[in-house]
Amino acid sequence: MIAKLKSMEKELEIVLEDFNLIGRSPDASIRLVDGGASRQHATIRRDGQLFWVSDLGSANGSFINDVAVSTARALRHGDRVQFGTSNFIFDSEEEERSPSESGDINTHLLNTVDLPVKNVRATLLVGDLRNFTALSAQLSPEEVAAMLREWYAQCEDVLKSRDAIIDKFIGDGVFAYWPGDDLPTRKMATEAAKLLSGPEAHESPKRKWLRDNMNLEVHCHIGLNIGDVSLGAMGRGNTMPVGEAVNVTFRIESLTRKLQVPVLVSDSFLKDWPEGHQLYQNVGIHPVKGQPDPVEVYSLIDVPTMAI
Repeated sequence: MIAKLKSMEKELEIVLEDFNLIGRSPDASIRLVDGGASRQHATIRRDGQLFWVSDLGSANGSFINDVAVSTARALRHGDRVQFGTSNFIFDSEEEERSPSESGDINTHLLNTVDLPVKNVRATLLVGDLRNFTALSAQLSPEEVAAMLREWYAQCEDVLKSRDAIIDKFIGDGVFAYWPGDDLPTRKMATEAAKLLSGPEAHESPKRKWLRDNMNLEVHCHIGLNIGDVSLGAMGRGNTMPVGEAVNVTFRIESLTRKLQVPVLVSDSFLKDWPEGHQLYQNVGIHPVKGQPDPVEVYSLIDVPTMAI
């Protein structure tokens, strides 16, 4: 599938690659001559048939159809994308055109169908590269892109080989899940967390180069949770879990910074799993943003605590 960004200010079309770093830096793959753009402003990454926009902590933000990009957003044909003061239209040449694009809005609405959604118990994983914004400020755009490519590949290898479904990459984060909560699934999730956050991960070529040549450490922190989610097709080619359990998983991962541990799991992850309590230790009950009740969390014992 060929996808492009078409400038709204001048005659310019940019064919998107699988990974695109956008910003003012001369080394950015899509360079913006725009005082409102940051040097490393955003990324657009292809995942299957979709292109995802992630803001990299830019000063003035990224927007899709005037809505700020706070987490990774999938682009649709005709979306207006803004970086700084630069505006583009996303053109996906092989994507089926909807009737609304020919002006027949009513026909488009009549042809809309409810896609099946089912409620399932799922095992959820959120991973994050700690202090990515500060690290990327010390790297060239090419180095940032190389680090992300290597980490994405590592996540795909570790997670998919353990039957996880990667829902999306979110800039410097990943969200994945397993439909189910049986003990083999929890063991696979624990193995994945160990591999992504443990010492072996830090020996990847790019991370080793950053450590040896720039004295920069790149660490991945993981949050694991089990809960009820609605799972189904939320749009063309986009099946994803949604629900409060997903939000809680993101909050659990954010607690790793406060507690200075690389892997945290919820009490529901360890429920009815006696052997699991030999792998994790209780680190208390903590309030989390957006939740009325605090959550009880456990840290993985045999992963060394990393500097944050």
